[in-house]
Amino acid sequence: MAIPPLARNLTQVFFMQSMNNEYYRLMFNIYHGSIRRMGADTMEKILNAAEQRFAHYGYGKTTMAEIARDTDMSVGNLYRFFKNKEAIALASTEKLLAAKLNAGLQAAASESTSCSALRAFLLPRLRLAHTCFADSRHLFELVELNNLRHCDILLSYESRVIDAMAEILKRGVRNGDIISGDAYRMAYLMHQALLRYNSPLSLSRNPLDRLETDLRDFLALMYSGLALNSPLKEKTHEMG
Repeated sequence: MAIPPLARNLTQVFFMQSMNNEYYRLMFNIYHGSIRRMGADTMEKILNAAEQRFAHYGYGKTTMAEIARDTDMSVGNLYRFFKNKEAIALASTEKLLAAKLNAGLQAAASESTSCSALRAFLLPRLRLAHTCFADSRHLFELVELNNLRHCDILLSYESRVIDAMAEILKRGVRNGDIISGDAYRMAYLMHQALLRYNSPLSLSRNPLDRLETDLRDFLALMYSGLALNSPLKEKTHEMG
């Protein structure tokens, strides 16, 4: 049966409207995706400029006007992205913490044993932290700010680091590399013992090669206590 002309016209109109809707939806997504990317790029530019200022002149002596000038922005435009200097400092801290965690996770993912995975997880974190603090005493102001006002952020990332180490230990138990036990408790104790390699004071006072050597030796000693054939097996197993 032939389609009446009116119905055929309505179908064509509906089809064209659907095509237009799809086009405008696509354009909308592209436009807003572009805006989001531009916003992310601008925020990254602001953080990079602020980090340079904080490192060379200190948090206290850095102003929003100087950060705006370094990014070729007006101060008013800068406030569209961050409500104040402290918000920039907090975002910078979170950026570093996230970079350290991601670097460790990526490095550990390709390792086959828990021992090599732990080493792979911790060494990139040490290198990133050392790069930040080795030659910049001014960053201690940021450390103090975060400890006093944003300790919850630090504790949140610390918990994620411990969780990541616990997962590595669980994998070692499953693979038969290490003794069974409370993986989270073991990871927590390891993290406490490894605080030297995340301490800005230690990072600023020691060369990277010395810290890397110490960390490798410490991990070897620690792993000997977790290995299935270790004489410390019974004592470590009690933590389970």
